Formats: sequence, C-alpha cells, structure tokens
Amino acid sequence: MIVTAAGQEDCPGALEVFWETAAQTDFVSDTERREFVFKYFGYYRDCESALFLVARDDIGVCGYICGVARTREHQALYPISDHLPLFDDLYDEYPAHLHINVHARTRGQGIGAKLLRSFEEALAGATPATSGVHLVTSAGARNVSFYLRNGYTFTVERALGGAGLLFMGKRLITRSRR
Repeated sequence: MIVTAAGQEDCPGALEVFWETAAQTDFVSDTERREFVFKYFGYYRDCESALFLVARDDIGVCGYICGVARTREHQALYPISDHLPLFDDLYDEYPAHLHINVHARTRGQGIGAKLLRSFEEALAGATPATSGVHLVTSAGARNVSFYLRNGYTFTVERALGGAGLLFMGKRLITRSRR
C-alpha cells in the first residue's frame, strides 16, 4: 500500500470511497447532492490539491485524506460548514483541518494512520509550516478512539443544533522547530 498525492486518475476511486463511507446518501435534489460532495470532497480537491492524498493497494484507491493548511483562509467554507464558526476560536493553535475516509475492505490495516502521518508531514513541511491540525466528529462516534491513538488528544465538545460535536486537535512539530 502506498500513499501519494492524488492525480486526476485517482478521483473516481477516491469518490467511490467517499460514497462508501458517507453518512448521508439521500438528497432531496441533485443540487443538494452536488453541494454535499463539494463541501467534503470537491472543495479540497480543487483548492488544496497538494493536501489531497490517496492510499492505493493492489485493487485501487482504498482511502484518501484531504484538508486545508489554514482554515480561516478558506472563508468560502464557513457558510456551508456550520461547525467551522463554532470552533473558530481554536484555529490559532490548530489552523489546519482534515477529512479522511478509508474503504471498508481495508479498515483495520493501518491505512488511516498512514494517511494521517502523510498529511501531517505535508503540513509540517509546508512553507510556512502549520503548527497544528484538527478535525471535527460526533462526540460519541466510534472513530474517536482512532484519533486519540493517533495523537489527536486536545478535545473540546460543543453543541450545534442539539448534536454534540467534538473538536480534536494535534500539535505538529514543524521542521523549523526541530
């Protein structure tokens, strides 16, 4: 299994993983469906392609990770991602954010951890380097233990529309501070 920057040829496979793992699959319109894909996938592919990485095995794309180095610089996401303003006060310490998905056929094989490490290395080596990264998940989600094992130990829980959201952050050691 290898992790590399996504090329155009990887987009169909990464999109297949996206839909295989999506929490929402029913939409009232094609417009709503396109907006959902844009919010969690297309925006990152189009705007920060250097941080869109894929994992490939013998069968094809089996996982991907995408995100941005500086959340506040991506104001276009704020109106479509309700949780971004909710945690804005934490972005000084954890400016980057990510989305990660691994195909069910390969879960439990260390692919998610390898994608996280590759993404974090890309952030730490960027110019200027990024000091921290975060993600937001549901407070009771089963993926919380995975993120804790991978160093996302700074946590803050807040409510949005009656749902508990969990901000999980990790400080990065940048090359300039080593």
